[in-house]
This record gives sequence, structure tokens and C-alpha cells, in this order.
Amino acid sequence: MPLAIRHEESAHRFVATLGGGEAVLDYVPAGEGIVDFVSTYVPDVLRHRQVGTQLVLHALEDARARGLRVIPSCWFVRAVVERRPELATLLV
Repeated sequence: MPLAIRHEESAHRFVATLGGGEAVLDYVPAGEGIVDFVSTYVPDVLRHRQVGTQLVLHALEDARARGLRVIPSCWFVRAVVERRPELATLLV
């Protein structure tokens, strides 16, 4: 089943839906051209399926496309970036 990710801009979050479960990455604007990725939640039913990683990568690419820099307050976001050093340029 394909992963559907949507950006709920008014709610400041990205949501990934798969098999009836939803994973969420919450963010807050943190100044001119900066967003803070504060929290990532993946329900048990979606864990160990790379849903969280795909969600973070999607959000990071969205930030890149918008010309934004990212504060990785969420430990999981930091872990994804550490595994992909080419993404470090997006960080504040």
C-alpha cells in the first residue's frame, strides 16, 4: 500500500497515512525562513516500516523547496539527518 503524505499547513504538520494509521511530524515557524521540526509520532502499527523516515524526508524536501532552514528539535529528525549528511545543509 503506497504512503500518502499531506502537508496540513494551517495545522503546522505533515501527515503520512498508510493502512488506516497516521504518522505526524509537527513543526512551528521559528523566525524568518526557519521552521522548527518539534515532534514526530508514528503509531505502533506503522513502526518498523520506514514511515517515519519517509515522513521526515518529505518534510525536509518541502523545506528545501520553500527555501527554509530547519531546527531539528525532534530527536528522530536529527537521527534521519545524521544518516544522510547531504541534508545537513538544511539545518540552522
